[in-house]
Formats: sequence, structure tokens, C-alpha cells
Amino acid sequence: MRRPPYHKRTVDHREFYLEETLVEVNSTDGIKVPVGTTAERPGTPVEGLFRYNSTDRTFEGYAFNEGTAQVEWGPIAGAGGGFPDQSPDRYSADYSVGAVLKSDGTDVYWSLDAPTEWGTARIYTHGYVGGGYQNGNPWSNVNRTVHATDTSTNLGDTLDRSGAYMAGSFSDNKHWFHSMDNSQRGSSNYTSGFSMTSESGITHQSQWDMSVSRASMGSFQDHQHNGGYSYLIGGGNGRTDAFNLNTEVMRTSGFPPDHADGGDDPTHGGNARLKGWYKRSGTRQMFTWKNETWGYWEHGPGGDGWKKILGSMIGHMYVGTGNNNQNGNQRVEDTTGIQTRGLNFGNMGEENFEMGMRKGYCLGNYNGSQNNNTFKVNYNTDAYNNLGGSSPPSGHGGMSSAHCSSSSSISGVDDNGTRLYDYGTNIPNY
Repeated sequence: MRRPPYHKRTVDHREFYLEETLVEVNSTDGIKVPVGTTAERPGTPVEGLFRYNSTDRTFEGYAFNEGTAQVEWGPIAGAGGGFPDQSPDRYSADYSVGAVLKSDGTDVYWSLDAPTEWGTARIYTHGYVGGGYQNGNPWSNVNRTVHATDTSTNLGDTLDRSGAYMAGSFSDNKHWFHSMDNSQRGSSNYTSGFSMTSESGITHQSQWDMSVSRASMGSFQDHQHNGGYSYLIGGGNGRTDAFNLNTEVMRTSGFPPDHADGGDDPTHGGNARLKGWYKRSGTRQMFTWKNETWGYWEHGPGGDGWKKILGSMIGHMYVGTGNNNQNGNQRVEDTTGIQTRGLNFGNMGEENFEMGMRKGYCLGNYNGSQNNNTFKVNYNTDAYNNLGGSSPPSGHGGMSSAHCSSSSSISGVDDNGTRLYDYGTNIPNY
């Protein structure tokens, strides 16, 4: 250790020579710093103190935190920095499974760069609507809608069965249609499949089929892309079926609790990030993905399940308040179920709602007739615009009670990594 220099100080015209404290360690060992609990922190700390907190088991410093504009204790390096919180709970803001620790030069944070769980963002650029009916005739037809251009294209009768008053599920590259019975509203456990990669129907697999038969059923799904579930309800049965979107297998045991109303005329659900919602007759319920539990939707809008739910995944959803061929909608917070704004999208029912990033679509409904009426909803302003030209689905005269899926650039890549199509990667404007 070398001798520190002296510095001259003048106080009340008297001169003092003070020794400057300087520590220089020329060793491969270490320095022991003050150790104590959180309660044993210095009572009058000064900026720049450094110690080991035995309560939190981390080094900490007393420094300026830009986030709070205060000098305060925080993990090294300084308040507001240090090692970020971790959580194995994929619904937590601190979720860190598969994450990489990174730094922005000031703070460190978890970055979910790997294609796991919430780690890969899906920018929905297009989607598909299939099934449905007109005048009692069910369809096996599928249409694609590209969100950047509001253009729908008929892909033909690609499904192996037709059906209506059914429900569906979708993953990154497949769209499933449940309760397909080759009739308008027959009861069935059969599930048809559609490849969003090849944009064609795929061979039926019995592992997709529901554990019970349903008619006029509903569904909602956890948009977690690695092991999330779609939950199938109603249609004449109180059981809650669970379809794994990763393994593509319908659960055959350990079902979630039964829901409160298994009636079949009709039941429809809506997707949110953390919960699913449904209403049928006088029953209003919500389902929490995290623990697969049911609760009552205390603030659920009126009307029956003829009027469906359009999710946004950004904190709110749109819920119909009437029955068939009636107007009235509500903007509803999708974590609390509380209605925040009354809206009017015109007379409708049995809608086919497709969720996008900044907008959602209604691709055919029943507004007094089945005429492929199509409009889009602005998630920011809640305004809607009726669309004509090439926007409505085609291939049949009209379509009600079909099912829609949302797709991203991932959907167009096959198992070999070959890109079969590209409808963009940027968020489409309204």
C-alpha cells in the first residue's frame, strides 16, 4: 500500500494539512465490506455508500435513482439497477424462463429473444375465417383476409366437413374447427383441421376431437404459443374441454372445473391475454388461464350469446349487448370485465370476429340477412367502418356463425424453414 498525498485546507484563516484516504489493493483475494440486514442500514446514509445486505443477500449502494429522482438504497450497481427480478410464472411481468440477461448501459434486464413462451412476439398480419352457414346450408369454405389491404380471398372448400354454430382454436400454423357435423347446428365431437402454412385442409386426427359432443358451442384460448390451451364450452354440456395448442391433443383427464351453463342456444366466448369470457342466457363467467378456475362476470353486458366478443389483446374487448339483428356493443376492460363505453356497430349477431393488431374485423354476420357484411373496428378510437369491394369473404352468398383465426409471418414458414408466403411483418395500420 502506498502513502497517500496530503491536501491543504483553510478554516477560519487557519491552515490544515489533511491526509486523503486512498486504498489500493494489490492482491487476488478480496475486500470485506460492511455487512448487515436491511434494518441495520446506516440511519443517515450519504450518497456513495456501499455495503452487503444480508437480508436480500446482495450488494447494495446508496445512489441516485433516475426512475424516482431520489437518492436511495438499491442493488448494485446503484438504485434502480442490479440483478432484475425473476419468475417462473409465464403470466408475471418478471417471467424469465429461457430469457437472456442483457444491459442497456445503465440497467440490466431479461430479454426473451428465444422463441419460447411469451418470448416471440406475434404481429398478426392476416387471418382466416371458415365454416358458417347461409339459409340453413353449412359451409366447408375458408377465406383469407390480409390486414394491410383489408382484402379477403376465397381459398375454396378446404375443410373435410362443413359446420356452423361451432367454435375453433388456432396456433401459429393451424386452425381447428370443433363440432363439425355437416349440418347447420348438429351435435358432434368432431374437429376439422386447416393448415395456415399451406392454406389447405389437413387430414383429420382423432386426438383433436372433443371428449363430449357439442352443438351451438363456444371457445376461447390462451394466446400462449408454447403449450397454451384452447378451452371449449357449452353446446349442451357443462364440461370444459382443454385442447393443447402445442401438442395438438385434446385433454382426456384432469379437466378444468365445469362451467355454470352448458346450454346450447347459443354459447360464445372471447379471448383476453389472461382470461377468457363468455355469456349464455343469464350466465356470465370468466375463466383464468393461470389456474384454470371459473369466476362470475359481475359486470357482464346484457343479451345472449348470439352477439359475440371481439378481443384486442391490448387491454379491452368489444361485447355485444343485444341478441340477433340488434345493435348495441360495449367496450369492456378484459381483466376486470367492467364496461367503459357504449358503442353501436349496427344491427348484427352471429358475427365472425377476427383479431388484428390495431384493428379487428367482422367478416360476415346476421343483420337481418346473411350477406357477408364486413366492417373493421379501430382499437384506438373504437370507431368502425363498413367495408365493401374485396374486403368481404366470398365463395358463397353469406356466412354467419363461422370461426376466425389470426396469423403472423411465422404461419407462412413450413417445417423445413421454407417461407411459402409473406403477408408482411410490420403492424398493419388501421
